[in-house]
Amino acid sequence: MRPTLTRALRKTSIRLGFERDWYLYLVAAVIGLVMAVVATAFLAPLRAVEHWGELMQGNPLLPWLILLAPAAGGLLVGMLRNLIRARDVGPGVTTLMYAVLRQRSRIQGRVGLQKWLCSTATIATGGSAGAEGPIVNIGGVIGSNVARILGTRTQNTATLLGCGSAAGIAAVFNAPIAGIFFVMEILLRDFSLKTFTPIVIAAVVASATTRGVLHDSAIFDVGAGFMGADESFGIAQIPIYLVLGLLSALTAIAFIRCLKIASDTFGRLPLPQALKPAVGGLLLGIMGLISIMMTGLADVPSFYGNGYPVI
Repeated sequence: MRPTLTRALRKTSIRLGFERDWYLYLVAAVIGLVMAVVATAFLAPLRAVEHWGELMQGNPLLPWLILLAPAAGGLLVGMLRNLIRARDVGPGVTTLMYAVLRQRSRIQGRVGLQKWLCSTATIATGGSAGAEGPIVNIGGVIGSNVARILGTRTQNTATLLGCGSAAGIAAVFNAPIAGIFFVMEILLRDFSLKTFTPIVIAAVVASATTRGVLHDSAIFDVGAGFMGADESFGIAQIPIYLVLGLLSALTAIAFIRCLKIASDTFGRLPLPQALKPAVGGLLLGIMGLISIMMTGLADVPSFYGNGYPVI
């Protein structure tokens, strides 16, 4: 009985990857800890600026700040992109997907540094952007470069890249499950246990560490009132959610197409590349100024920054 049990356990460990790649689990935990620190450092200036914006309510200088801050942030972004030159194949997580498919999951460290600094400059000065894309890229770059230092195989490099990205989402949003399935489905498209287990470890460690340090809850938390007796889920609500899913998909398609048209149009403008972010920021500032004039609210427009407080 004992030899049979031993053989079964050994086969299970080999199937899970413990026999040959056991070190990945330790490395995944370390990446989770590192990403918790990185996420804390990434969020700190954004939260500080958000708090400062709340203190500026009613200040006579607020309209000027709303008008000029995005342009100043865009100018800083243009300077940073010239200073830290990195290959950028597209917005969002396109760079990571390209690296997984075409570059054996290898990404230069400067890509993550550029994403970090440019994203911070954009969001902190009112740019309408979120933290999810930058932190996924930063985490992926860290995971990829840890794999490069360790000299891992290509498959394990992709796994560690995914560990960094999942840990980034888990740390910033306190949503480890979202980070895990985003990476498994979008980035790696690999649901094997050898890949799944390290990513789970990295995401859980990152989320637990961030919660312990910052005492945060999930950014998009479901309030207690939503779970009240009058608002509990019922099977009759399923058609409503089906319609909501369809409308969300159509809205997303329209948004992506409008974004592409705007990006292509703006890209053809006869302006130096370094100045284009500043021009875009100035346009945003003009829209922000019009917004507060129309609403009469002496407050930062809701479409400035990452928009999470509004959600």
